[in-house]
Amino acid sequence: MKAITNNPIYLFWYYIFVNMAPSFYFALTHPIDSIGKFIIITFPLGLYMVLFSIVKNTGASLLIAFPLLFLHAFQIVLFYLYGEDVIAVDMFLNVASTNTSEINELLGSLLPSIALVLILYIPALILAIRQWRQKNYLNQSFRRKIIVPASLFLIVAFLLSYSSIPKNSDTLVFQKEIYPISALNNLVFAFDKWDKVKHYPKTSKDFKFQATREQVDNTKRQIYVLIIGETGRADNWSLYGYERETNPQLQQQDNLVVFQDALTQSNTTHKSVSMLLSDVNIEDYNSIYQRKGIIEAFKEAGFTTISLSNQAENASFIEYFTKSADIYKTLRTTNSKTGVTQNHYDAELIALMQEQIKENAGDLFILLHTYGSHFKYMERYPEQFRKYTPDKITNVSKSERERLVNAYDNTILYTDYFLAQTIKALTETDSQVALLYTSDHGEDLMDDGRNKFLHASPTPTYYQLRVPFVMWFSDAYIADHSQAIQAVNTNSKKPVSSSTVFHTVLNMAHVQTPYLNTELSLISKNFRPKPRLYLNDHDIAVPYRKMNLKREDFDMFDKRGIKD
Repeated sequence: MKAITNNPIYLFWYYIFVNMAPSFYFALTHPIDSIGKFIIITFPLGLYMVLFSIVKNTGASLLIAFPLLFLHAFQIVLFYLYGEDVIAVDMFLNVASTNTSEINELLGSLLPSIALVLILYIPALILAIRQWRQKNYLNQSFRRKIIVPASLFLIVAFLLSYSSIPKNSDTLVFQKEIYPISALNNLVFAFDKWDKVKHYPKTSKDFKFQATREQVDNTKRQIYVLIIGETGRADNWSLYGYERETNPQLQQQDNLVVFQDALTQSNTTHKSVSMLLSDVNIEDYNSIYQRKGIIEAFKEAGFTTISLSNQAENASFIEYFTKSADIYKTLRTTNSKTGVTQNHYDAELIALMQEQIKENAGDLFILLHTYGSHFKYMERYPEQFRKYTPDKITNVSKSERERLVNAYDNTILYTDYFLAQTIKALTETDSQVALLYTSDHGEDLMDDGRNKFLHASPTPTYYQLRVPFVMWFSDAYIADHSQAIQAVNTNSKKPVSSSTVFHTVLNMAHVQTPYLNTELSLISKNFRPKPRLYLNDHDIAVPYRKMNLKREDFDMFDKRGIKD
């Protein structure tokens, strides 16, 4: 063993092997032809051969390449969650915007993948440090011999890339398909987006909705409520046919309208919620850097705006949009020294809402941003909502699926309670009230042979796309808006997406603006279903049927009667 660990040539190939680990997996799983799989192996092989032969102390090369090892580790953990996909732009942004508590909750449940990372890279780093300190060099003759085949691998891989076509694509785009170039390209794209978000206050400061309020004859106070859930998937709601009784209170609720065919436009929180809170057209998503959110429209129209959140602040569009309210409060404060965020249950938002309704006279727009069903599930509901057990999750694995589903279903049961209690509190105000609830995206729960878990995977699934979408109206609102209620009931049977939220909420509050499109308003007889699009990892709008969805997803779309 000592002869091997002291041999610089053996170490050279060992370092290449540990760096190639993600590429080997990509070659086995990536939806690409045989030429593409050959390129997935030969290009990084040539790249690493060059990298580790440039410097005579190979150990020093590995230490210099430590950021690359970190990238590999990140990629392997994502393989455990998502399977075939490369680290997405959105995943890099999620790491930057997710608080420490959420990261700790997730990593604590990914022990098998973390163990594999440690086994692969800790010994390599130890040997590299030892080789560097001992000045154990590769001889010049070997280094010269390596350059020729390495260069050949790189040239052949590049030339062959023009003849390989990945599934659901026209050409092989080198920087999007070949790891680690693909991951590094996504990292650069993420940095560019992050920089644009930082400059958002400047780029959007002059924007105006030119919003006014239509005069309506009524004597009652008006309250309009938008509730954004987190990670709620429709398939685990009994309102959507789930065999478990996860919506016992909502199923008894009068004046509730359920939209059976609703899809999100993104499976990532920072993009989905930003679109829910703005009028941004998915086909022109980059205009979001110059626009403001729905709260600003209500403010311009003369409403008092109240934004209450159970989400940690994360310097994203969501924070900019929600903090623009006249009154902004969040339950989740983060310790600046430890980065730990204290857990709060969503129902605590109700008391805050009631307090603000009492303290602020006049008509109100209220935004509630919940924590919903975000992993770690058993942290999202009090003890009395542990209906489905066992629900204590020790790690994320197929063997733990029953516990994962039980805990997740308990979060839906608690969401049902939260929404029912919110409606009860609003009913007690004796006001004209209209409420819309939807979730930002769904969740994978190892539902089929792919064993996918969580959300935000570069390629979404049916379970991440289909979301609950409900509206509720007070008796007083219904009495004065018979045509709108008729339209809502008619439109609830049509396919909808999260693109309707902004227009529906403004329309139900009689807010007029050039940015309101009644063809996207669910309370309007003018509503017209449009082809539903998904915002991919590089912010390009793609029809659902043209994404890299799998047979399992299309089977579920067909089974549930979900249309294009």
